[in-house]
Amino acid sequence: MSGVPILAIGPHIFASLPLSLQKIQERTKMKWPTINRFGVGPARQNTGRDEDEFTVEGLYFNDEWGGHPEYLALKATQRAGLPVELLGAAAGGGASVFGTVVILEVGAMHSVIRRSGIGAKVEFDVKLAPFGGDLAFGGLL
Repeated sequence: MSGVPILAIGPHIFASLPLSLQKIQERTKMKWPTINRFGVGPARQNTGRDEDEFTVEGLYFNDEWGGHPEYLALKATQRAGLPVELLGAAAGGGASVFGTVVILEVGAMHSVIRRSGIGAKVEFDVKLAPFGGDLAFGGLL
């Protein structure tokens, strides 16, 4: 692997090359269902945390720096259906363990399709969710 590691989803490392990390989107949610009341409008009641979302977006240029085998390996991990650890780069070259996640979705947009069927430029995204209720992505960044 070349480039500076930024984030790892299990064995899959996102760095400056070949799987270039471009965006991280996080969303934490709370449940506030409405409760009907007699004689007045409904009110809301907090019933706790909802499912957090975490999406990683990146790109690779397979012709120049590779990346497609790493992308296929990421999809294989998703299909295996096993939880993986989410790690982030820490100061001093170490890693921070954020917790255990599952890979919900993996997708890609291929541009300038080559004979191999792989785009010269491939933008990809990976949607993650906490495996257990103990991980809140809002604490990551």
